[in-house]
Amino acid sequence: MPTFLTTPKMAPALAARVERSVTRKPSHASARAMRPRAAVHLVTMVRFGVPLAIAAMVGTVVHFVRQDRLELERARASLIDTVRTESASLTPDDLAKVPLVASWLSRLSGAYDGDVVDDGLRAPGALDAVLARPTIYVRGPLGSFGTTASVAEVAAASSKDALARCLLSPPASRTEKAVLGTVLTTHGGGDALGAHLHRLDDAEVILPLLQPAWAEGVRQAPDLESVMRQRRQLDKTPVERGVPTLKAGQLLAVMDEPSHGGPTELDGEGPHDVRIALVDLVGGKVLLRLRRHVDPSWISSGKRPMYAAALDGCLLAIDTRDAVSGAAK
Repeated sequence: MPTFLTTPKMAPALAARVERSVTRKPSHASARAMRPRAAVHLVTMVRFGVPLAIAAMVGTVVHFVRQDRLELERARASLIDTVRTESASLTPDDLAKVPLVASWLSRLSGAYDGDVVDDGLRAPGALDAVLARPTIYVRGPLGSFGTTASVAEVAAASSKDALARCLLSPPASRTEKAVLGTVLTTHGGGDALGAHLHRLDDAEVILPLLQPAWAEGVRQAPDLESVMRQRRQLDKTPVERGVPTLKAGQLLAVMDEPSHGGPTELDGEGPHDVRIALVDLVGGKVLLRLRRHVDPSWISSGKRPMYAAALDGCLLAIDTRDAVSGAAK
């Protein structure tokens, strides 16, 4: 094989020796001499390479574990801070509001102590001014206010009904047409009317989230998925409504006594007595306590099946306002 190491001027014998030295294959002895060196290199690579690879893998695992731990701690702190920020304005008295309301409901559902109208409500416009204050509203069967568990069930089912809305914005007269018009108008108005009336259930639902045990449960959450479940629970909780409910200083309670018999309409309305009470929770004083009878028989047969409860409730609101002002029925 020609090589650039030979030239035409070089002696043929010399050129032949140069070409043989360049192109000849290693001898078996040379190959055998190279094998130990390759083995040494391989052993060296294994000896140092494997530990380095293991160290790299361990470092990667440690890095991701640290990242997961930091993410978990951030999620825990964020969740606790969210509740702390939302509830920062609450006082110890606010946090005790739910059991205070429950105790009042239990007292009001007992033996009836007679009608009461505080003198401060009788001045013109006084009732409207008092009803404009933040107030907790709850309505339910008389027998459902005896225990904490039953109060929670009533609170969950209670809503701002026609009685509450007509108490704030009464119809112009007691005629069926006027009362029905007010009922339909106030129901179509959403929560714009009576935005300061708060459902007891909103306070019941958020109260567990404000306890130290809940925050401790978040701190002890074992993994990110557990924290996310608690976050989803918080997102479903009406904190923005529950906090104002806990700060409300009044209770407006309506309790339906058992029916006296007679026909019951499709919406469940029948002749029965109803108790209405307005309580100053801060001062611990009953401002208003009335007991009135309702009977849907005054409603026309065409309207009674669908609107008996709402119309009776609205008319009861008129009766309540008349009792405060001293107007004759």
